[in-house]
Amino acid sequence: MKDFTPVKQELIAALDAGRAAARAFVETLPPDLPVHADSDWTARDLIIHLTALEADTITAMQRAASGDNFAVDLRGQMDATALYELRRRDHADRNWDELLREWARIRDQLRGLVLAFPGDQMGATFSTPFFVDYDLAGVAGACIAHEQRHLAEMRAALEGQLPAEEPEGGE
Repeated sequence: MKDFTPVKQELIAALDAGRAAARAFVETLPPDLPVHADSDWTARDLIIHLTALEADTITAMQRAASGDNFAVDLRGQMDATALYELRRRDHADRNWDELLREWARIRDQLRGLVLAFPGDQMGATFSTPFFVDYDLAGVAGACIAHEQRHLAEMRAALEGQLPAEEPEGGE
């Protein structure tokens, strides 16, 4: 059987590459920094969103590793955007430090799962509410790209240039 450890280590390195800088940047932000011109989403809401997205990715990966499909419960909503709006509201009472710790914990869990993912299923596809039919490398890349997009929105907001769109589906 082929050793996928180097491939997995490259995925971990990619996941880690910007996270320390992202965390340092986000910690300097006021949690209630408005991020989108046409919605009430803030920096804290985007951290909730990114955490939920990676938690769904973990669930999808765990189910794929055991041969099951990931079927997210949209809780009666029509699409993933509405689901993430519900998750945002579900975590609205959590303080900023708790949210940042959870964001880090979920990323650590994702890293561990990448390392533990069965080598014989590296090419298997799985889906989350936002990412449809990605393999392990694809979903890691999608998580990174999604995080980078929202970090760019937070940077723009900090500079007073609010993007006109709120969080939406995959990249």
